[in-house]
Amino acid sequence: MTKMTHSKIIVELLREQPGLDDDEISRLTGIEPRQQVNQICLRLERKGKLKRARGSGRKIVNSLIEGER
Repeated sequence: MTKMTHSKIIVELLREQPGLDDDEISRLTGIEPRQQVNQICLRLERKGKLKRARGSGRKIVNSLIEGER
């Protein structure tokens, strides 16, 4: 059985639930500390896999870029 990386876990979660902030991703995935989620999301953004933008609650939310697998 292949273990999923934290990056893949986050991408799968955002595919199912777009628009989550880092705190929500950490809580739903169990990836800790929360700063690790932040670093992974920043890396995925640099790679063009997701977009980070201010949501309605003023927190930064994460969404996959259209067509990202």
